[in-house]
Amino acid sequence: MDPGLVVGLKQEYESLSNDGYRVLAVATKDLPGKQICAKNDERELVLRGYVAFLDPPKDTAARALAALHKHGINVKILTGDNDLISRKVCKDVGLVPDPMLLGSDVEKMSDTELAEAAEKASLFARLSPAHKERVIRVLRAKGHVVGFMGDGINDAPALRAADVGISVDTATDIAKESAD
Repeated sequence: MDPGLVVGLKQEYESLSNDGYRVLAVATKDLPGKQICAKNDERELVLRGYVAFLDPPKDTAARALAALHKHGINVKILTGDNDLISRKVCKDVGLVPDPMLLGSDVEKMSDTELAEAAEKASLFARLSPAHKERVIRVLRAKGHVVGFMGDGINDAPALRAADVGISVDTATDIAKESAD
């Protein structure tokens, strides 16, 4: 792919993400006959475009977070979403997104280093389920009482690790079962 085109595509992705859109790249490849797609087929694809999804926070989120803060509850966001979208959502609901830790940062830290950084960070982005669980465990080890709200399959380990696991009515079955 032409390097200039790659730069433009990356800029478009970043622009959409900064506006709060989740971006999915759509690419295709012609396969001969009725061949089953294999991992090696994920090469030489032709980018067809982006699909952008907007999933804004609920109107009540900012008020709810302000009420938690007023009662002395420190809110941290642990998400698998990318850092650009995560920063935008934090700003939309009145949370300061810095300092932020990425999953790649979490990977490199010892538990002691992570515990220190986790106390200071307010946003954790690009986290795997294991990263979320680990952040909760190190905060608990530092004496914090941790509540975690999650709704997906990827949140189940963190829901179990928290002192209080919270799910919502629309959560996946495993998230509901993992929550308190």
